[in-house]
Amino acid sequence: MNPKVSIIVPNFNHKTFLQQRLETVFGQTYQDFEVILLDDASTDGSRAILQSYKDHPKTAHLIINNQNSGSPFKQWQKGIELSKGEYIWIAESDDYCELNFLEILLGRITANTGICYSQTTDVNESGKTLLNRIDYTKEFKPNIWKNGFEITGHEFIEKYLLVKNIIPNASAVIFKHSLIDNTVFCKKMLSMKMCGDWFFWVRVCGRTNIVFIPESLNYFRNHNAISRQHDTSLKKKTRLQEEGAIRSYVYGKWKFNIKSKNRKLMQKWFRLHKFSDIFSAHFYGLEIPQTNAISLFLKFISYKLK
Repeated sequence: MNPKVSIIVPNFNHKTFLQQRLETVFGQTYQDFEVILLDDASTDGSRAILQSYKDHPKTAHLIINNQNSGSPFKQWQKGIELSKGEYIWIAESDDYCELNFLEILLGRITANTGICYSQTTDVNESGKTLLNRIDYTKEFKPNIWKNGFEITGHEFIEKYLLVKNIIPNASAVIFKHSLIDNTVFCKKMLSMKMCGDWFFWVRVCGRTNIVFIPESLNYFRNHNAISRQHDTSLKKKTRLQEEGAIRSYVYGKWKFNIKSKNRKLMQKWFRLHKFSDIFSAHFYGLEIPQTNAISLFLKFISYKLK
């Protein structure tokens, strides 16, 4: 009989946090699961920790790459392809959770719901609380994350997920395996460095309803190595390009659009470029709904002449 949940633990150089992650996975109060351990060619000694769980009765697979795949989402894809559970939980290797995480989420999910996620608390490298993510959604009026809710995927995308990625940590989520087909992990997503998870949720949420649980059951590790550090011009440009691609996809798929967000995205892009960049193909690599290369050029000139 197949397990109810497949837990995918994709690791890359998280030796410092890996033991706690695995303890909170294998120690769940709900035990009908398999664990898929993946390592993307770590160089920090993570492999030894993973190898110590190789013969655990819950471990279905341990796969260690000899060469880094270049994308965490390729690891997500690999894990899902190997999985046999009705539900998927991508338990990121630097995060951890309450031991009743699965029990509570599975108890709240409904027949019409394919995605369920809990509130998250940000912690530092030593596990000290930094903030609760309820503040991350305070711009929404009302802040529906103060209470539990169930919402259709289309409404979730149009009103909330298109504003920003309000599922900021995959470790807080379980979702139905049946939502994933061979179109979800598109080439564009697999090439993303910063917004691939946002793109993933957009593509999957449109297929189902979403349930949110206000209890903080998940702990997101905020440390120096996380990919969300936008500390160079190149990273900032990459981040804007990926966000633009997501907004363009949503507009093309459902005609959902937030013009104010598009405008701010362009302004940030323009601030990172100088006049001579109009002769570079890279400048026109920003996707914006209802904007082509000519209109991008004209808006850039207008912005710079102000």
